[in-house]
Amino acid sequence: MQDTQSFAPVYRRTVVNAGSANTAGTLQTSVTVTASSSSATASGVIAGANPNGNNQIQIANKTTAWAHVNFGVLGAITAATVAAGYPVAPGAVVVVTVDPEVDGASVILDAASTGSSNVIFTRGAGV
Repeated sequence: MQDTQSFAPVYRRTVVNAGSANTAGTLQTSVTVTASSSSATASGVIAGANPNGNNQIQIANKTTAWAHVNFGVLGAITAATVAAGYPVAPGAVVVVTVDPEVDGASVILDAASTGSSNVIFTRGAGV
């Protein structure tokens, strides 16, 4: 029997520095890609990579079109295509498990979005 739990975004713990400013704990930053149907758009670094965990990425497709995603190592990601990218329905939020080295994504829409053009990536663990 597999134990399951809710998706938990990566949290950076509070750092207490003696004699200097402390750093309060916070969620790792999500990465927003402004996607289009004309060409694939690469993300910035998806924070929180960890070889021992945090190998899930939540994809929130805020567009009105299907988003097609490809993952890889930033700087060497094969551009997503409508034919071969991982499809995410309009308005859907899905969680995928990726290799721990993954730190970037590429996105293309299959049609122009009539609303938001944002696809958001958040690293975490759980599901």
